[in-house]
Amino acid sequence: MTTEPQDQLSRDLASLKIDREAKPPGGRRSLILWLVVIAGAAAIVYFVVVPRVRDKLSTPTVRTSTIAMVSPSQSQVQVTATGYVVAEISAKVAAKVPGRIAEIYVKEGERIELGQKVARLEDVDFRSGLAAARARAAAARSRIQIARATLSETRTQIARETPLVANGVTAKATLDDLEGRALSLTASVRSAEAEAAASDAEAKSLEIQLGSYVITSPISGTVIDKLVEVGEGVSPGFGTPGVVEVVDLDSLVVEVDVPEVRLASIKVGRPCAIVLDAYPTEQFDCVVKEIGRRVNRAKATVPVKASFKFGVKKPDVLPEMAARVMFLSEPAADAAPKTADAGLKLVVPANAIVQRNGSDVIFVYDDEQVRMTPVKLGPAFGDGRELQTQIPAGTKVVLDPPASLTDGQKVKEKSS
Repeated sequence: MTTEPQDQLSRDLASLKIDREAKPPGGRRSLILWLVVIAGAAAIVYFVVVPRVRDKLSTPTVRTSTIAMVSPSQSQVQVTATGYVVAEISAKVAAKVPGRIAEIYVKEGERIELGQKVARLEDVDFRSGLAAARARAAAARSRIQIARATLSETRTQIARETPLVANGVTAKATLDDLEGRALSLTASVRSAEAEAAASDAEAKSLEIQLGSYVITSPISGTVIDKLVEVGEGVSPGFGTPGVVEVVDLDSLVVEVDVPEVRLASIKVGRPCAIVLDAYPTEQFDCVVKEIGRRVNRAKATVPVKASFKFGVKKPDVLPEMAARVMFLSEPAADAAPKTADAGLKLVVPANAIVQRNGSDVIFVYDDEQVRMTPVKLGPAFGDGRELQTQIPAGTKVVLDPPASLTDGQKVKEKSS
């Protein structure tokens, strides 16, 4: 009788027991999800981060030069240096007084002469002051005329009264009054003359100052840049430094930095040749115009200026163009610009040529990558080799490429 209730109690207690070995639902799925996330992160690190870090740590630095278009006469090249076209005569035409631009009379590319009007500042208020000064001067001159006329009339009366007083016809007091009035009128004339002179001087000063509101060019040349627009304010002391920039294109020279150790081979008046990066197939003969009197200790270079032999007549040669100057031991055959039809040859630096699989190759540098390019070479030419493979002049090539350099490899260009 008592066994059955005890069995029932045991079953009820057993139903309340916690199964500690049971695993929570979904545990396996969460574990798989975490494994997938970890594997994805590891893949990103391996395929994205690691290559970038490897590139940063292992990207080699290379020196570069360019394939040049040169003439046979340049086998006498002694030194080659790079620089920029600069103008020896140039000006940023500025205003003498602060103001706001009312008119601009010139445009970019226009040829202007010395003293030509460039722009005008707003001058309405100033012209009003000038008109008032001129009116005051005119009024002072009118008072001079009135005072002189009154003085003349008084002197006439004195001349009439003098004999009458002498004969006792008129009292002397009347003559004394007229003479005193004459002295006063004389002083009035002098005062009016002084006032008129002061007004004229004021008007003249204002006229000179008004001339400062018209901006003129201090040199003859070509307008290469408009620095302001109508309505903008200018000032000689601060703000916009000028109104237009004028350059004398006939004064263009090329300024280059020559290594100090090669300076002994350069003399003023010696021949040279200029090749512009913008027109690599053309060449201009030049002469050494000036050797600088300062040394850049950081770069161990000296500035040298080379002038175009007959001046620059091509309008396409502009300031700040990159250029290469080759200093020659002998003058070129003629001084006219040379073209590709005048015997110019493609020349690649000799130390840019290496052997790969028994063939001559160069490594072309382009956008931080190198491209191995097989080439066909001609005879030696100066410090390089004639290049018979058609590659555009100005193309950058790697100098002294290491044996480990491969096609398509990323590199960094060594800064000069």
